[in-house]
Amino acid sequence: MAIKKKARRKTPAKTSIKTRKKAAPASRSAKPASAPAAETARILAAIRKIPRGKVSTYGNVADVAGLPRRARLVGTVLRQTPASPSLPWYRVINAGGKISLPAGSDAYAKQRSKLEAEGVLFRGDRVDLQRYGWPARDRELDELLWKLD
Repeated sequence: MAIKKKARRKTPAKTSIKTRKKAAPASRSAKPASAPAAETARILAAIRKIPRGKVSTYGNVADVAGLPRRARLVGTVLRQTPASPSLPWYRVINAGGKISLPAGSDAYAKQRSKLEAEGVLFRGDRVDLQRYGWPARDRELDELLWKLD
């Protein structure tokens, strides 16, 4: 009886570690890119329009500034803008009606106290955007039909 030899698979030539390494991912810069001056001016003008006793979301500020879907840019501009008494930065909150700053921080307490001083009421840690939101948004059909609040 003849013994069959197992066929050896040919393996590719071993490559050096240098050739097998993948390209390193591009690192993120430490500072976020700043917005162009024209966009910054439009965002700051929109924030200045928010009436006393009202709040606006980052997305609504972007819409008023003529920059739809640029809510993150509004946050970047606010973060990079030096403090100014003429800028009501504290009237800008997130889409969930919450203050975006970390709860328990001094900045959170400052923003909340400024809003409460203007008559904005909180239910827990949220602001009722139906009541205090600016600009007033149209109610969705589902909200009208099903009385969702």
